[in-house]
Amino acid sequence: MRKCRACAKVHSEPRVTPEGMELPEELAALQRFHGHLGVYVTLGLRMGAVGKRRFGHYKGLTAAVRSQPDPPMRCVLDGIQFSSGCTFGKGNISLAAGSEPEVLFEKEGKRLRVALKRGWREKIDREMSKDKEIEQSLFYYEIPEGDVFEIGEL
Repeated sequence: MRKCRACAKVHSEPRVTPEGMELPEELAALQRFHGHLGVYVTLGLRMGAVGKRRFGHYKGLTAAVRSQPDPPMRCVLDGIQFSSGCTFGKGNISLAAGSEPEVLFEKEGKRLRVALKRGWREKIDREMSKDKEIEQSLFYYEIPEGDVFEIGEL
């Protein structure tokens, strides 16, 4: 059993991928939801988890996401929806064009911004590889959030 970063619940042991890598259950579930793993959907999972941890249940929570309008960066949306509970169906998430992925969570007049730190997008885009998407997703799943995100209340 392992504690999930996204929802803080205890899940079953990691799943082993065809590449022989152990995949935590929350990443396996994200992979099933999104259709594959990748860096940006994994970063979105982490961003949404920060918002949910700060504000609790999604009721009353909104997420205003900024991203490039096309995949792969746009995949942060699925990760944020998956972990925060903010969805297009409920109408409590929105997307605006931006050059760097970020999300502004708001609930009961309190606001929290979670954004990729400067320089990471270039590194990600330079190194991203379909052949290494599982390995890269695991790296961004495990990296300390303070290393990769700017997190601040507004």
